[in-house]
Amino acid sequence: MELCYLDAVKPVRLSLHLIVKRHLPPEAKDWSHEEILEALQKVTHIRLDRENISEIDGLELLEKKVTNLYLQHNQIKCIENLECLTNLRFLTLSGNQIEVVEGLKHLQHLFFLDLSLNLIKDFDIDEFPQSLIILNLKGNPCTSHPDHRGRIIQDLPKLKQLDEVEVTSEEKLEAGFKTEEDEDDDEEDEEEDKPEDKKEKAGSKNIEQLTNSTLVRSQNRVELDLREHLKHSQELDLIREKYNIPSSRTNRTPRTEKAQK
Repeated sequence: MELCYLDAVKPVRLSLHLIVKRHLPPEAKDWSHEEILEALQKVTHIRLDRENISEIDGLELLEKKVTNLYLQHNQIKCIENLECLTNLRFLTLSGNQIEVVEGLKHLQHLFFLDLSLNLIKDFDIDEFPQSLIILNLKGNPCTSHPDHRGRIIQDLPKLKQLDEVEVTSEEKLEAGFKTEEDEDDDEEDEEEDKPEDKKEKAGSKNIEQLTNSTLVRSQNRVELDLREHLKHSQELDLIREKYNIPSSRTNRTPRTEKAQK
């Protein structure tokens, strides 16, 4: 029993084999290689939390389908090999051993990033995707920087929440972005514009409103996913504590059914 437990906590590389164990049913071990690949192509949410993963790899075959990736509470030290997930929107790497923010700027659809409880002392702001709406760096040494919030907010224009605290209109103003009051003043100026200018500005404003509405809906979906995930994780933790069951790499979260022939 003790040897099995030691093997369970041994650091491992994120691999296709591990993804199959967590996201396909037990009978997948008897499937052909083609059947496994076909089933994995339907997976959109990859949940590999608490698997003692030390290296990120083996995601190439998932490519465009995956939108959510959960890698919290592992032993990851380097953010790498995510460039294949071009449609990734939700990424949590909380509770790892990450020191450097890297390998993220190419994820242009990412709007939720959780890097809390890591070892990040400083960062290059250009490594964060401009698409971010929610960013969490709580529990990292970098948050003690005197202008921690200001330097992030001024370079991430779409950011609405930082370290679990909403970005205020005052912070936006200090960062050089327009507030709602400024937008109201612009509307008054439009009354003196030529008819054709008014039409052009009205069209731009409608696009902006539609974009903002889309971002808000996206944020709501992200927060709902996060709440559901936290609830699921807490339930698992309670069960493990109640029955004294250690976290194991063999735990499965069936997400995909075998493809119908």
